[in-house]
Amino acid sequence: MASPPPPPGISIYAELLQNIRQVSVAASLSSPANASTAATVAPNGSTIRLRHDGLDASLALPARVAAPPSALPIPSAAPSSSLAWRLPLLLLAPGHQVRQEQHRSDLDAVPWPATALLPGGPVGCRGCGGLVVGVGRVRAWKDLPSENWAEMMEFWHCHKPGDHGHGHGGHGEADGRADEKSLAARGYGADSAISAQEGVGFVDLTSFLFSEGDCEGILYSLASGTGSTDRSALMEEEADDVRRTIHISCAGCEARLGYFNQRTSAVTLFKWQVSCTTKESATSLPSQLPPQPTVAECLSATLIATTSRSGSSKSLLVPIPEGGPASAPATATASLHLWTLNNTIRYSSTALADPTTPVPAMKLLYRTVGAAEADRMLDAVASDVQEVGGLPADAVAAVAAELEVGTALLPPAEREFRGWQVGLLRRWEGG
Repeated sequence: MASPPPPPGISIYAELLQNIRQVSVAASLSSPANASTAATVAPNGSTIRLRHDGLDASLALPARVAAPPSALPIPSAAPSSSLAWRLPLLLLAPGHQVRQEQHRSDLDAVPWPATALLPGGPVGCRGCGGLVVGVGRVRAWKDLPSENWAEMMEFWHCHKPGDHGHGHGGHGEADGRADEKSLAARGYGADSAISAQEGVGFVDLTSFLFSEGDCEGILYSLASGTGSTDRSALMEEEADDVRRTIHISCAGCEARLGYFNQRTSAVTLFKWQVSCTTKESATSLPSQLPPQPTVAECLSATLIATTSRSGSSKSLLVPIPEGGPASAPATATASLHLWTLNNTIRYSSTALADPTTPVPAMKLLYRTVGAAEADRMLDAVASDVQEVGGLPADAVAAVAAELEVGTALLPPAEREFRGWQVGLLRRWEGG
């Protein structure tokens, strides 16, 4: 049962800083602290309690701390309505550190990897439950490699250690073209793409990729058109137009589920828009089904993977371009400029619906940029920003809304930094 809301006038936010093994606690009061203000930590180090002007609030900390022998200090020289403390983590015996150390391995957790999915299980629309991939159609699930797999394979085969017998310019141009043809023939040239296979569900960080023949109950649509069950007729009707995206929607509730890739003839479905059978859910009671990933959790996994691959903590979340007639200008959609501060935090707050359960999250700086500024950032020779695509505009808007909610949870003094907003993005936690 969820805890009652905090009393008006008291707000507590606690954040686990795993790297320095401390819990940061910040409290906001409706009036400056006075003689009635007192803060204590439970003897077991799991809860903090704050009293002020006859009000009383408590919060479950995101990790157990070493409880001080007396009440926490309250500044009296310059009374303030904002209080803050840093509490060291409780030192436990080695055998009891498993859960705290598990926080680090949670960083590698990916929402619904191939190993977690049940072969033969159906895939349905999360909104209405309508079938999108029928029972038994997916005989195997396979994880897709990282998005830069093709260029890495090309680099390896084109620049083997000690092999400098070919060139890329001058007299080596013919050899270079031959190398490119050879790489393309092997399936991992620069222009290569993974094609869908019947009976196989490919798994990316944010989406699933299926053969068109394995899908049912879907509609194809263009940004300016209505949904159709016949893709061929739709493409023939719009043959004279240059379209960037063909959208996939649920035939039952018309919710947007993903998009159709004309190059690979594959249907891509967003993980946060569908439901599927995992090995865990197949053995769970209906009342104890595991959670399903949200768009924020899928994005956080992508940001962690992007940072790990590129070494850059700055990303630009660019929405999928909306399709439209060749004569119409592209819709200018705002992008999100993200700067990862810390991807290992866990937090709890009295403002949450369930303040007793710590939330794994990333702490980010974020700001909205227009299409022109986004293009300049990506085209700059010395750009330190990594482009993150694959999300539609409504998903980007949902991410921005979640970041704003996270901003409101933070203490007022910590919500902005040099023109950036500070936000929280929930991470997926396996198991």
